[in-house]
Amino acid sequence: MEEHKRIWPGDVAAGEIEILEEVLVWSNPVVRLFNDRVRFPHGGGGEPEEGEQFRLGEAEELDDGVVVVPITHDDRILLIRQFRHPIRMWMRELPRGARNRGESPANTASRELREEIGYEAEATYSLGRVANDSGQLTGFPFLVAARVRDVGESEPESSEAIDQTLCYSFSELKRACQRGDIIDSFTLCAVVRLEPHFRGDRFVYSSEDAPPANQG
Repeated sequence: MEEHKRIWPGDVAAGEIEILEEVLVWSNPVVRLFNDRVRFPHGGGGEPEEGEQFRLGEAEELDDGVVVVPITHDDRILLIRQFRHPIRMWMRELPRGARNRGESPANTASRELREEIGYEAEATYSLGRVANDSGQLTGFPFLVAARVRDVGESEPESSEAIDQTLCYSFSELKRACQRGDIIDSFTLCAVVRLEPHFRGDRFVYSSEDAPPANQG
């Protein structure tokens, strides 16, 4: 069976959850909530049966987002400290944001860097993609490393509560993740994807060790 590729509407005969009807329940300018009518492959007596299953996805004009690993010229990795409303916590995490439909991941990365930390991307490098909550969210964001330079003040959106930028060597960031100081799933995943591209604490990108950028 094929992995890491979106399948629509699915085939119950292949063991997949098949969408019979896409049902939009609620939406706003950022997200859409679906409660689809589906067919499950294994119901009572081992036969397929129909039911409902929800998905939370981006608004129609948005596409899979981008998580950015900003790396300075002295190979330091920049994180932000941000208050996150859904879990009501201050979080240390990598910059990230929604991607407009038709916008390239590199352009989204550049925009988010400018807005959230006041840096500019001089070069970007693919670290593949990640599904951070496949049980509920439709999003399949891109991970992008970026060599950056400081260009001045950040310009955060009014909905963001960012209070500072934090700086780590790769080894410091890895230890912080291992200790549980950092619990953001995107940042944890990025550290795993970054490891083949660091020689000690020096960033040396290897295209041979990069996962596919456009899977899915």
